[in-house]
Amino acid sequence: MKEHELPTWDDIVDRALNSLNSSRNALSEARDWLRSDWRPLGSPSPDAAADARSDVLELVGEAKALIDRAKETLYRASGRS
Repeated sequence: MKEHELPTWDDIVDRALNSLNSSRNALSEARDWLRSDWRPLGSPSPDAAADARSDVLELVGEAKALIDRAKETLYRASGRS
């Protein structure tokens, strides 16, 4: 690969931020699905499902926080605010 074909640092940051944003949005969608109602309406979930739902919601929150930290790090490294 020739030097002129390589991405610039700004290109790399932009693509990484786009990927991180996509990942964060996907986690939000997963969170929304886990918080949605199911059929039959008002039926309780089995204990294992309720525990898994709670655990996964917590993990999704942690993952989103890590993505936010990664984005902040890239913004600082690129001189952006």
